[in-house]
Amino acid sequence: MPKFKIPINKTKIIRTLLFVLCLAIIITVPIMATVQRTDNADADEMTVLTLWQIDGFEGGKGSRAAYLQNLGDEFSKNSGCYVTVNSLSADAARLNLSKGTVPDLISYGAGMFGIEGYIRGEKLYYTWCNGGYCFLSVDTSANFEDVSTNNLVINGGTGNLADAAALLCGVNGAEVVKPTAAYVKLINGEYKYLLGTQRDIFRLRTRGIAYSIKPITEFNDLYQNISITCTDTRKSALAKQFIEYLLEHQDDVTKLGLMAAGKNLYDDDMRLIEGITYECRLITPINEGFKNEINKAIINCDIKNLKNLLN
Repeated sequence: MPKFKIPINKTKIIRTLLFVLCLAIIITVPIMATVQRTDNADADEMTVLTLWQIDGFEGGKGSRAAYLQNLGDEFSKNSGCYVTVNSLSADAARLNLSKGTVPDLISYGAGMFGIEGYIRGEKLYYTWCNGGYCFLSVDTSANFEDVSTNNLVINGGTGNLADAAALLCGVNGAEVVKPTAAYVKLINGEYKYLLGTQRDIFRLRTRGIAYSIKPITEFNDLYQNISITCTDTRKSALAKQFIEYLLEHQDDVTKLGLMAAGKNLYDDDMRLIEGITYECRLITPINEGFKNEINKAIINCDIKNLKNLLN
């Protein structure tokens, strides 16, 4: 039989092969690029820690949220972890928690309730700074021996137990007003004395007003704590590292006009209210029921029960 040869179009074959090759490149290169980007993102991605700052009492000066954010920014440079700080009220924090929004860390004042069920870790809280109560007078010769409910106004604070301090100091029943109003009543001469805090010291300094001071040693609850609230193991480890970093920088809390336990940070009259051993204090987070017991003891002027609750 005669043999037939199928004509081969070499040009067509080459074109087909080139087309297939180009198609393969078009498909493969984006996939490889995507994989590479994903790998790089995984390598470069920073863990984000969310931190809530709750001001349970007045500071001395400045913003605790801004202070924490600055430390968080410094911490991120070497930790591969970014800290983002949000300032919330105690009520807003409790509402968010009840809706399932839980941060990785919470900084809060002693006596804060509603967060106790969310705290994680071997240690429940770390105290990173504190304030203190004091009697103040713009009479520089005042000796404070004549302090009474008639010549004293009380700075009611912003969530702290100023009324407990008043009861334990024997001036329960004096007029209690909002922080700035109390300070104004003092400098206007309406009252000789003010039961206030370190915040009032800085208010007087800002106005250039001379004053005398007597520390209150009967009670303190002006403590700023921080607790871990995340459940992720890796985040918890990083959160603990941030807390350690925060505690390493306690000398810097003078920027906030606040103090730190075991440290002598001031060489002026703020020195008078640091390093005090208090008769009673509240330093921990608590539950709502316990807070109600404290308030009941204060309302009933039950000093014995109040002391039992605070010790």
